[in-house]
Amino acid sequence: MCGICGFVGGSGDGPAVVQRMVDILRHRGPDAKGMHTAGPVVLGHTRLSILDLSTAGNQPMPNEDKSLWLVCNGEIYNYKETSQDLKKRGHVFRSATDVEVILHLYEEYGLNLFDHLNGMFAFALWDSRQSTLICAVDRFGKKPLYYALHNGQFAFASEMKALMHVDWVSKEVDPCAIDRYLSLRYIPAPYTIFRAIRKMEPATCMAYRNGSISQHVYWKPRALTGSTTVAGTKTCEEEFESLVTDAVRIRLQSDVPLGVYLSGGVDSAVVAGVMRRLTDAQKVSYTVSFDYEHDEHDRASRLAQFLHFEYNPVTVQSGDFDLLPKIVYHLDEPFGDLLSIPAYLLAKKAKEKLTVILTGDGGDEICNGYLHQKIMYLRYRYGGWLRSPACARSVSRLLAGTPAAVLNMLFDYPDRMGSEEKKKLVYAAGNSHALGGFYEGLTSCFTQQDKRGLYQPSLSEALSSVEALDRVYEGDLQRWGEFPFLSRLSLLDLKYWIPFSVVYRLDKMNMAHAVETRSPFLDYRLVECALNLPPAAKLDLFENKKVIRRMIEKLYPPELREKGKQAFYMPLIDEYRKAFFSLATKYLDPAIIRKRGFLNPAYVQGLLDRFDQRSMLINRQLVSLIVLEIWFQVFVDKNIETVGIYE
Repeated sequence: MCGICGFVGGSGDGPAVVQRMVDILRHRGPDAKGMHTAGPVVLGHTRLSILDLSTAGNQPMPNEDKSLWLVCNGEIYNYKETSQDLKKRGHVFRSATDVEVILHLYEEYGLNLFDHLNGMFAFALWDSRQSTLICAVDRFGKKPLYYALHNGQFAFASEMKALMHVDWVSKEVDPCAIDRYLSLRYIPAPYTIFRAIRKMEPATCMAYRNGSISQHVYWKPRALTGSTTVAGTKTCEEEFESLVTDAVRIRLQSDVPLGVYLSGGVDSAVVAGVMRRLTDAQKVSYTVSFDYEHDEHDRASRLAQFLHFEYNPVTVQSGDFDLLPKIVYHLDEPFGDLLSIPAYLLAKKAKEKLTVILTGDGGDEICNGYLHQKIMYLRYRYGGWLRSPACARSVSRLLAGTPAAVLNMLFDYPDRMGSEEKKKLVYAAGNSHALGGFYEGLTSCFTQQDKRGLYQPSLSEALSSVEALDRVYEGDLQRWGEFPFLSRLSLLDLKYWIPFSVVYRLDKMNMAHAVETRSPFLDYRLVECALNLPPAAKLDLFENKKVIRRMIEKLYPPELREKGKQAFYMPLIDEYRKAFFSLATKYLDPAIIRKRGFLNPAYVQGLLDRFDQRSMLINRQLVSLIVLEIWFQVFVDKNIETVGIYE
């Protein structure tokens, strides 16, 4: 794990610009830093040493004749077998690091090198013979890369804040990014909060040459059809289990200590259980804890005891809400999920003993563990008659008359479904005639209906030509028609939620403390396997993530097998409510909202007035607005009292 940056073009100020970017990224790689100038290109790197701790692994890194120079952030998990093959072909390696294989794969295969890579990465490679800079990110965007292009000049960096110190990068905020953020609680690529800065989409390769850029997608998941099956001679469950085991195995490669983030859920329990089988080394686990009745601390503790893992609980205190400005700084962009607080605290605690952490992230997405996926699947399979808008409206009216207590029986969060959540479900049902509209209604923080009251006319006007999310989702679901519908729902999460929420949070919060996270369930081989599993292997009316639960049955005794799904989120328990509401009233003061000029102060005040309803939806909406305002104060106004401690 590292921080990378670079600059092409300009009037000779490239080294100074890159030096400043390297300094800003130093938290990502505290072990070494380096720069290299090659003609018009300046490359910068900050190193977090994990494999080959010697100076031979420092970057920027050249090939044998120094015609190629590489900076890379990430890990290449299949580097051992790949480097052995390349050595047989005559390639000479200068180090035992994993990322050096990228240089030699490029020499051997050109832009087809991605067919030979299994890993998480964002890299930039300067090819002096072609006068071309190649930039790429991994298949699921686990490692971010931001870039800006202006009058032929090009700059890139692992974090957006580094590009803010490039003089010609405009700081104009993008209204479309704000709109997407208020729907999703994150900003999907290619957007960033700034018009002039973009972030690369997953599985994308970009080439800069002669002042312009071109991009292409180098990988798409395959739908196996006809006589081809996912399992071959194995059963589906056997093939899935085999790939999970291998995905964990290759992620245990490290020359520094590693451990696991262990919750009470089945996904991280599978990862930890497989780790126990594969290594005799000392194993360390970390678990976040909230002081409330649904806390998973006890279950995680019993799992760790069974596995003989050292157990380290991390409890969120009310005073930790004061960390939000610092957390927002490290998040780079607005990110409206309070899970960033425990994620930050977990990484800080883990860094005391470890540098590498395995996680269970991705299991819900690829094996359909979410409530919205189940509802969408039921609508698709049994609700063909809902294709009529009139029928959808009838169902909406029926739900409106159903007591919230009845609907709450379907709600898999510890919080109850209240009147606000019911209104959201009624709205979604009214749009269920179109799958994209139903999905937007179920998953958006602020729906299109909400935004009619939330937005000032000026913001609505600026968004008049922007494609609405429901139409985007509808197009995606149709585009992936070769996959079963359950897998198309997974693909939606893999396109949006995974890269720009799940692994975004993992990268930003863990790299704030120079901790690398690895997610076996996001191994591309395992993802393709899961996408091609029969729906019955993943979900039915009574059980989700079935193929993962069958692994749990093999790894743990009956008393440690989770029986149901409990959504993981940060609850606003009584201890936190006073601190949270204090933040809300501070940052969402009507005068502040009015000064920003794009949201309706009366609508925001209405959310504050309903805070005592203890609505999970209102809490999420307030979090999104609070974080947005903190972001403006940290990055635009720069008037947060403690801003000096961030750099």
